[in-house]
Formats: sequence, structure tokens, C-alpha cells
Amino acid sequence: MSTSPQDSNADDYARQFMPPERRARLTAEQPAADAAEESVVVAAAPPETAEKIPEAPPATDGVSAAVPEEAPVAESPPPRPVSDNGARPAAPAPAPEPWPDADDDDETVTAYVEANDLFKIYKPADLEVVALRGVDLEVRSGELIGIVGASGSGKTTLLNILAGLERPSAGRIRVGDRDLLDITDQDLVAYRRREVGFVWQATGRNLVPYLSVRDNIELPQAIAGAAKRQRRERAEELLEALQMGDKSRRYPSELSGGEQQRVAIAVALANNPPLLLADEPTGELDTNMAEDVFRMLQRINRRFGVTIIIVTHYAGIARWVDRVVRIRDGRIGSESYLMSSYRGDEGREEEYLVVDRAGRLQLPREYVEQLSLEGLATAGMDEDTGSITLRPASAPHRSRERWETVADD
Repeated sequence: MSTSPQDSNADDYARQFMPPERRARLTAEQPAADAAEESVVVAAAPPETAEKIPEAPPATDGVSAAVPEEAPVAESPPPRPVSDNGARPAAPAPAPEPWPDADDDDETVTAYVEANDLFKIYKPADLEVVALRGVDLEVRSGELIGIVGASGSGKTTLLNILAGLERPSAGRIRVGDRDLLDITDQDLVAYRRREVGFVWQATGRNLVPYLSVRDNIELPQAIAGAAKRQRRERAEELLEALQMGDKSRRYPSELSGGEQQRVAIAVALANNPPLLLADEPTGELDTNMAEDVFRMLQRINRRFGVTIIIVTHYAGIARWVDRVVRIRDGRIGSESYLMSSYRGDEGREEEYLVVDRAGRLQLPREYVEQLSLEGLATAGMDEDTGSITLRPASAPHRSRERWETVADD
């Protein structure tokens, strides 16, 4: 089988980049006559010193000899051979680049705390009290939020579930990698000991009265099995961050209410948990001490990157947190953010209604009264602006009146 000079030169050029085993197999498959006339040129670093692999002698049995294993490695691509008509064969196409990893461009932020359609039902005697009615809440890692609501709205129940003090009745609740709805008692103890810190409203529940400030901070670490030197260094770090280094040897009775809450925060952070929960930490403090405690919590959040959730009735909580979540009747009703102002004042707080994953919307009582919504209501959406309008549903009442009129006739 004869080939044109151009095709032969192109094949010779392609064989330069083949491994020796590949070249030997292709040579063995060709007729002995063609194999005797063929040679492969491998370029060395300088083109002038390129060595030529000796031609394979024709084998007597019709199979050519194998090309030697050790061949000079080309450091630079050799010049392409020129055919008889002066045309150069096309260079081999470059290898395709690998596809980038899909995870490199993934900017999805996973929430550290995630509650989905969460329910909590208490059953005292023969009664059933629904404390949480399908709560949907997401908190990012390192976020500082406040939860406000009227007494009995379910905010403390939600905090107790996040702390592992109570188990939810239904729904889904996840903190980090732990599913608090389906967790063993042993894992729950480890979770409360190392992964969550809790600050109670009553300072007497946070501190041991006959231990000093330093000993109160070292006690949770000793229970967790930390070494003595590690306990001392962690206590000094927390006291310095909370500006309580000069009161390490005092007892709780020798501290003010605000200072006791500072120590309580240090005790809750003793084992370096990623989540800190505070239930009414300023409920027994005046305004100045309350702002001091919130300032310390904000400093702890910025310095250690711990996620903090605060349940409070304090009206100015929006100044100290990233966002405020309002809970009404066991369900998240709205969220508000403090918008900065360019006039130098403290800014203004903007409230946004929350639509949960099931499409439910809970209107505040003042909105219901303002719209005169009693019972059923109709909703209309403007396709141009995307705005939704709610109106009292008067049509069902007219239909009922007409039905009564027809029945009387």
C-alpha cells in the first residue's frame, strides 16, 4: 500500500511524540518492506545535536524488531518536516484542559442553625399547649441575632430546644452537624458540654456562689477534662476580653449585676463552644448595665466568631445585633434590620414580613386592625409592580345573605 510523501511525513512527525511501546507496535503491524525504509527522528535540546534512532532491521519472520526502550527525551518541540511540495503537515491539536471543579464556584452558604416547620407541644394532664407552631429559622455561622416577642410567644421554648434542654415534638432542627430531633442521650450530653453555651436570666443559676470568678470559669473545663494549664490560659483570655481581669479572685457576691452577667458569659464560653444562647441576660439589669452586657456580647461575637442568639424584651436590641427576629404565637412573624443613616443619627429600623417555606404569612395585629381584616380576606397581585394587596373578603357574606334570601322565598 503506497502513501503520498505528505502523509508519510505527517506520520513521521506524529510518531515523535509516541511512547516507545506504541511505536514498536505500529512498526510491527506494517509490511516488512515499509518498515525497512522508515526511520524516526527524535530531537534533543539543541536541534544540531539531534540523534537518530537506528533503523530497525527487517526481521526474517516478517516482524520488525522493537525500537530501543531508552530514547533521548526532547526538551523542545522539533521543527516539523517539509514535504516534497513544500507544505508542512498540521501540528497535533493540544490536549483539552480539564473542567473546573464545580465546588470551586459554589458560593452557597449553609446555615449553622436551621429550623424547619418546628413544633413543640406540651401535655400537662389532659391538655395540649402548642408552644411552637411551625417555626422556620436560619442563622449563619458567626451571626449575632436577637429574638423578641411577647410573653408566651415561644421564644424561650425555641432557645431551650437549641440548647438541648428540651426535645421538639415535630419538624426539623439542626445545629451544625447534629440533628436535635433524632439524637441519643449520650450525644446530647456531649452537645451541651462542648458545642453550646447558655446564659440564664437569673445570675444565681450561672455561677457557683462559693467559687471565685476564675474557679467558676475553670469548672466547666475541668468537667470536660481539660488540663490545668489550659484551663488557666482560657480563663485569663476570657477575663481579658470581658474586661474582668482585675476581679478574678472575687466571689459572685462581691460583684455587681452587670459584672455577674459578664462572668456568666465567660462561664458559658469556657469550653469554646461555637454557639452561645442567652435567655433574657439583661432582664434584671438597668439600662446602663444592659447596654454594657450587649456591648460585651458584641465584642465576643466579633473577636471569637461565635454564633450568638439572644432572647430579650430590650427595645433597643437592634443597635447591638445583626438582625432582630420577632416571634408571635409560636411562629416567626417578621424580621427587622437597623439601616444606617448618613445624617449621623443611630439609623432607623426597617421591619420585613416573613413568608415561611410553606407559603404562610403571619400579619402583625396592628396590620390586621388597620386593614380591618376579620375572618377571610382576598389577595391580589399586580403583575407590573409585583405588589400584593389584601382586602376584606365580603363576597362570602353576600353569598350567604343571598342563600338565606332564596331559602326564605
